[in-house]
Amino acid sequence: MRLILIDHEAAFVTRVRQLARRAGVIDPVDEVADLADLAQVAKANPKALIVGMVSTTMAVRGAIKEFVQRCPNVPLIAVGGNDPDRMRAALGEGARAYIRRSDVGDELLSALEVVRDGGVFVPPVVAMRPGGEPLMTVAGPVPAGFFREDAGKQLTPRQREILSMIRAGRNNQEISEALDLTVGTVKIHITAIFKALGVRNRTQAMVAADWLDLPVVEAVVTSA
Repeated sequence: MRLILIDHEAAFVTRVRQLARRAGVIDPVDEVADLADLAQVAKANPKALIVGMVSTTMAVRGAIKEFVQRCPNVPLIAVGGNDPDRMRAALGEGARAYIRRSDVGDELLSALEVVRDGGVFVPPVVAMRPGGEPLMTVAGPVPAGFFREDAGKQLTPRQREILSMIRAGRNNQEISEALDLTVGTVKIHITAIFKALGVRNRTQAMVAADWLDLPVVEAVVTSA
């Protein structure tokens, strides 16, 4: 496996090199200036197992998506902070993993194993909504196939409504008020959604919805 870094911080690059060397799973670890350069390396080495690792601060919006379309066989690991919105944006554009700079020592090797096996790695992310209310729960490493590819067909119209609201970051109380349902009924629907998607929590449901590109459904007040 060949790891190629796109990052602006020399100390972080050195840290990644040390982790890779200690694990003995990557050789060599190189650097390039941007995703365009990474695409050129991939083109020049079509038979190599290359994994790209790019800081989200060095990838403008749309750059990851463009790279994935250009080099679909080169998985990208996005690196950023403990930011679920940035994580979802990177994964939504096609990155195969998201790891946090502050936890690279704990997350890098797991991410490499997951993407090598064709999966999507989501770190344990705990985020807070502006009002101080928990939005995300701990997701942990996600193995290949962590959601069903046909999940969109499994959902009822009501479940698609609720999933679109989960994707928008609404909590159970907000969903219940918008749809004129009890919180208990909302929880029952969410349990069914998780089962249909094959996920364990809201973080994974959001990522699955992004990957499946389910259309946003306008909430309407109807009976359950």
